[in-house]
Amino acid sequence: MHFPAGRRSILSRARGVLKAVDGVSLSIAPGETLGLVGESGCGKSTLGRCIVRLHEPTSGSIRLLGRDITHRSAWRLRKLRRQVQMVFQDPADSLNPRMDVGRLVAEPMVVAGIGSRKSRMEHVLKLLDLVGLPAAAVDKYPHEFSGGQRQRIGIARALVLGPQLLVLDEPVSALDVSVQSQVLNLLLDVQRELKLSYLFISHDLSVVRHMSDRVAVMYLGKIVETADADQLYATPYHAYTRALISAIPSTAPADRGKRGIPLPGEVPSPIDPPPGSAFGRRVNHPYYEATIGMDLTPREIEPGHWVAPDPCALDTPAMERLGIKIG
Repeated sequence: MHFPAGRRSILSRARGVLKAVDGVSLSIAPGETLGLVGESGCGKSTLGRCIVRLHEPTSGSIRLLGRDITHRSAWRLRKLRRQVQMVFQDPADSLNPRMDVGRLVAEPMVVAGIGSRKSRMEHVLKLLDLVGLPAAAVDKYPHEFSGGQRQRIGIARALVLGPQLLVLDEPVSALDVSVQSQVLNLLLDVQRELKLSYLFISHDLSVVRHMSDRVAVMYLGKIVETADADQLYATPYHAYTRALISAIPSTAPADRGKRGIPLPGEVPSPIDPPPGSAFGRRVNHPYYEATIGMDLTPREIEPGHWVAPDPCALDTPAMERLGIKIG
């Protein structure tokens, strides 16, 4: 997903291209949760919006159950909306304040032409019960609820068409810490009951570990490491992954006083990305020049564990396992 960058006029072109998502390839199995983590601005939310077709991808393909849905027309997208839905970060921004909860949750069914008014309301009441809200909520408005309750409404609205995949974009980051675990446990319960697949987007690795079967780590629009959640946290290979994991707060007495792995420098601009390793440019690594022109597409370093073959981010044993030779 590339965006034109810089000012444009009728007689001039954009100054450059912002490569928000570049060369990403991943898959999600039925009933699986794939966690997607990375710093703010790395392209996580953009990728999620591409999957639900809120953005028109610049190139590449998106396949759902073997069918290419990348460039479907607007009217064909209506069927897609039944199978793929999104839960947004801020529930207050994603709910129309002029509509009561009953109309908010039922609206996707109205747009899709599903059921009668009575059957839609019956379905809404079942979903409100599923997400832990009372039947009396149907006549109330979003401002009458707490942040956690509004996110429950957003989840019910996303479930109303019976989707198979939910894209969860930072679903608890805007909530109080006291209610985050309640919403996360609700999502796990709903997934088990409805057999859903999740793409769980977050910058919080402790939350991702709690929620995910597999985890993909994203850096400057690219996936740099993917593995089963336990495997990734136990043996991270990429230096960026290790730095993210080291920053997870711990309450264990043995970890008291420990500091995370510092990452020097700044993330390169996605408008003008470096020709070699973006991570190597950031940390001013001595191997950076050698990465110019290298194919840094992730490779399988051990069964189910994929990592970018970046000599600026791997230690010597990992480089040897991948057959990387420098000099």
